[in-house]
Amino acid sequence: MNMKQYELEEGCFSYINIEENETVRITSYQGNQTQVVIPESIEGHPVTEIGKKTFLGKKTLKKVIVPKSVTLIEDWAFANSNQLEEVILENENVRFGKGVFQGCKSLQKMIILKKNTEFSQEEEEQIGALLAATVNLLDTPHLFRPDMAGEKEWLSQWDARMLNFMRKDDHSGFTVVVLCGEEDYGSEENSLSYFLKQKRKAKVRLAFLRLKNSMGITEETKEELTTYLKEHTKGCETEEAWEVILEEHGNEKEYYEILMECDGITNENFDGFLEDLKDNYPEMKAFLMKYKEETLGYGDFFGALSLEL
Repeated sequence: MNMKQYELEEGCFSYINIEENETVRITSYQGNQTQVVIPESIEGHPVTEIGKKTFLGKKTLKKVIVPKSVTLIEDWAFANSNQLEEVILENENVRFGKGVFQGCKSLQKMIILKKNTEFSQEEEEQIGALLAATVNLLDTPHLFRPDMAGEKEWLSQWDARMLNFMRKDDHSGFTVVVLCGEEDYGSEENSLSYFLKQKRKAKVRLAFLRLKNSMGITEETKEELTTYLKEHTKGCETEEAWEVILEEHGNEKEYYEILMECDGITNENFDGFLEDLKDNYPEMKAFLMKYKEETLGYGDFFGALSLEL
């Protein structure tokens, strides 16, 4: 088969004609755009396949739109594109090879444009976040099912996998890390304390993600996740719930609101939050101050002080 080139403003696609030249398989992409729209057709022939490693390791790619003509995405097509944040699939019945999004640690949203759906736009956004998490947080290839995503059974399986991870002992897997990193034995990355902290942060990220995208969640699951965050907030023995907010979502109010709903911000630890924020995220500091005044009784403190005098 002859390799051909298709030039667009956003880059160059290499492709071949398949099925007696009636359809097209894209085989590689050369370009540095942050957003790529894969063409629906080339030279009048529908693009039906994205070949192996087509976008492998594209460091600048942040968003890709896959047209409805595509029915197959082959092995490792987008693997290690570590800046990729959003994928839009216009065909819910795309077949996927192995490791299509392996190593895409920044993937936050995978939107499927289903033909017949009862989901609202908000629910579709939530489904997109949960589907992306099967790649970058849960590491569960069997749940990467765009055709089933959002259905009751799929959500139940998603939560079961999440809770299994949440309940697993934090020490689990440490021996493997030490053995695999034997040449760096003694480094911080191979220390038990570092491993445990990273494991707790992974659990915190999952808890925040699921509470933020709560469609179909049971009250029991919600309570378990909120309890975990409350037990790892500021002032606790370990503070990963707060550290994840501060380090990764410092200016995102929704994460502070989740911690508030978990009773993770109290009069006892409130000053610690402000101290950690320092001069960063002034809008969030103002939001916390308002929360204390309206909910934690900030105004009552001065009233009580005046009475004592």
